[in-house]
Amino acid sequence: MNIKQVIIWGHKLHSHTHSYIHNGFYIAFKHLGYDTFWYDDNDNVSTHDFSCSLFITEHQVNKKIPCRNDCIYISHYVDPGDYRGVPKENIIILKNSPRDFNECDKNKGYVYQPLNYGIPHEYFSLCDNYKCLYMYWATDLLPEEINENINKLPSITTTDKINFVGTFSPSWRKLKTICDSYKLPFYNYGGTFNVNSHANKSINENIQLIQTSLISPALQDETQLRLNYIPCRIFKNISYGKMGMTNSLVVYELFNKNILFHTDIHELFKMGVHFEQRADKNSIIQPLMEFVRDNHTYLNRIHTIKQFLNDYTSFRLGELVVPQRHRFA
Repeated sequence: MNIKQVIIWGHKLHSHTHSYIHNGFYIAFKHLGYDTFWYDDNDNVSTHDFSCSLFITEHQVNKKIPCRNDCIYISHYVDPGDYRGVPKENIIILKNSPRDFNECDKNKGYVYQPLNYGIPHEYFSLCDNYKCLYMYWATDLLPEEINENINKLPSITTTDKINFVGTFSPSWRKLKTICDSYKLPFYNYGGTFNVNSHANKSINENIQLIQTSLISPALQDETQLRLNYIPCRIFKNISYGKMGMTNSLVVYELFNKNILFHTDIHELFKMGVHFEQRADKNSIIQPLMEFVRDNHTYLNRIHTIKQFLNDYTSFRLGELVVPQRHRFA
């Protein structure tokens, strides 16, 4: 069955942390020319024809989603009672690798089949008779936008302050304490999950704040570190033009140890400040940006979805052109 439209269902922008994943998919599908719509449970969709749709949704916000036998559903987790009347073969559980191996899949004995679609650590598995797709999240920029940032690298000027866009969690409180000790201003934006908050920032505002920040680490708290979670923030910060910085070993290894890593946030802070003083920093950042551009945008994730549908379902998504992938030697 040919898919004729894409429906992003739930988590309108800035309403939830997952809304930024929905936004990434929305931008990328629209860019590729698909008829793409973004609804949630509060929208009146009585006049919309949902036949032959690909739905992308999340289990906390799918309770009023149209349930049809002629549609395919990619759902980040599924709760009991979801998708009543829809055959299981029309439902794909979207999971995050490698986090979900260590969280919801723990001790369940699932068998993971690598997907050779060009991106490492993408997998297929059967979980409670649902087909499951495991992938990373990605940057919210398109490849040409990353190219624009690459071209801007020589003109990007940092400031003596830290800008952070996101939820102010313990690891970030620790960084703020470090900044306070150096009398370095620290500003936190976003992370309110209130769509009306003045703290919310657009993608362009986010880029500007990250580019001008003295350093832009992608810090993670203990739970995420224990589960080997790969945050989208690392892909975003690099694609915006900043050196990758992490306190996660698995993130460090994902970038083939070409970014800055330390488990001690204070030491990581000092490494980042020292790096910003290097005359050759842009020659190190640019290959990282190219790596994200060619492997970790939502165009790449849509390419994986297309291939997965072809291999494991009767639904078909139109042909896509994804840029040549780049690998570090």
